[in-house]
Amino acid sequence: MDNNRIRRPIRSSDFLVIATETAYNLAQVVSGLFESLYELSIYYSNQKTETNQAWEQMAQDLETLEEDR
Repeated sequence: MDNNRIRRPIRSSDFLVIATETAYNLAQVVSGLFESLYELSIYYSNQKTETNQAWEQMAQDLETLEEDR
């Protein structure tokens, strides 16, 4: 007892609150992970598209150079 105060007993609802908060936090982490993976997949797709376009442009330039000779 601290200053003549009685501490509140631990109830089963306290464990429910802790479990709910833990589940919520885990859901936030998983959501953040999937959002990051989604953004990474978009970045990777854009990079592959740009790389393919650069190769196609280079091939066209080479064909143009060969035709000009």
